[in-house]
Amino acid sequence: MTVEAVIYKYGVGNVYSVKSGLEKAGARARIVESLRDIPSMDLLILPGVGSMPAAMARLEKDLDRIMRHIDSGRPVMGICLGLQLMYEASTEFGVTKGLGLLEGIVDKMPVKPLPHIGWSQVERVRGSALLEGLPDRFYAYYVHSYASMETGKPWVKAITRLGDIEFTAVVEKPPVYGTQFHPERSGANGLRVLRNLVEIAGGRSG
Repeated sequence: MTVEAVIYKYGVGNVYSVKSGLEKAGARARIVESLRDIPSMDLLILPGVGSMPAAMARLEKDLDRIMRHIDSGRPVMGICLGLQLMYEASTEFGVTKGLGLLEGIVDKMPVKPLPHIGWSQVERVRGSALLEGLPDRFYAYYVHSYASMETGKPWVKAITRLGDIEFTAVVEKPPVYGTQFHPERSGANGLRVLRNLVEIAGGRSG
């Protein structure tokens, strides 16, 4: 059974690279700006470049549909800003309320320079279906200034260290999944993450 993945375009960013990555991972993917005409999907992707306030404003019209999808047990995957949206709030441009799917606050990282751009090591700290087949330490591509630094939660599966701080790199709290890095820009490691995600969604839909 082919996994039907929907990529919700709510701001700027190259969602077409996410679409391409998902298709390489075996899914049928499409990009939408509204969920109004989408009766069902196996996998919802919240991609990620932009600001938390602007993204939440765009999501407002589809919040009920997003929550119904999650309540059904079907997976949602947040990438970069998409992961940050899943938290209770962010301090970007004041305090912005998030989707509240994960406990905690997203903060500006106390490191320089910002944004954090480039390849950094991801370190697995707990077992994870999303990271199946990857080594305990691997490199992935980042572009961000904000993150959750509350890494002790049981659903935090991997972290990245920058100087004296560590931040959440991967979350897995089924049906909620997320990466702070961009799997679609992280080469073979990122493609493995997307393949694992598609397998998770396929198992749920099957």
